[in-house]
Amino acid sequence: MTDKADLYLSLNELRALMRRTYEALYHHGYDFAVMARSCLWLEAHGLDGIGLIIRSLPDLETPAREIKLSEPTYNHFLLEGYGRCLIPFVNASADLAIAGAQTNGFGRIDFLNIFGRLNIFAALKKSARFNLYAAAIWYDATEGRTHILWLKSSKDLPDYYILNEVHHGPWGESGLSFLCSTTADVITKAVSAILPEGHAPYKTGRQFSQAYSAALDSGIAVSHQTYAQLNKIADRLLVPSTDASRRGAGE
Repeated sequence: MTDKADLYLSLNELRALMRRTYEALYHHGYDFAVMARSCLWLEAHGLDGIGLIIRSLPDLETPAREIKLSEPTYNHFLLEGYGRCLIPFVNASADLAIAGAQTNGFGRIDFLNIFGRLNIFAALKKSARFNLYAAAIWYDATEGRTHILWLKSSKDLPDYYILNEVHHGPWGESGLSFLCSTTADVITKAVSAILPEGHAPYKTGRQFSQAYSAALDSGIAVSHQTYAQLNKIADRLLVPSTDASRRGAGE
């Protein structure tokens, strides 16, 4: 029986709502369809994609601040986010590392001073489509934990590990590293340097797959409060009914 506190939306319904929400926030500033899809993937695979949007709204609704992209070494990119949410630029940025791997066997991008790091999940799904191996590693000093998404095979979804300790990367404690390769050993070596042998995943690729199948069958639970909050933003796209707007209709 459906919990009266929740609505159950199909993936198509939730995708449309997220797309409208991002379009209302960004208009032509970013690819809002891609941003909506990346958060939908989180939610559809049992992670908190909707919550990520809600928590990110204060940042997403502020005027766009500059980010800085550099290339310290060949096929290694560095993006300074200046405290911004990762959502608006995760797809295009991760594509740099993916292109490096496709062209030269390996690519990497490090993100500094960003939040919403779990949104990198979409980049690992994309890596799998290109038959690449990939990993995303980020360190959170605030919560005192290290997170690892490890795509071991292009045939599977990544395994997700959480370590109750902080590993200091060369970029500092608020950074994220995304790397991908045409061979498994490069990624395995990078992950094994941090992940203790035998450490159990927080969630496995199989669990992600099962969550996605369940979302396809039963939809995704969304609280009435969250649904109303997203719709309030999305409704900004509606043109007010005025004499001027009616005169322009159909032109």
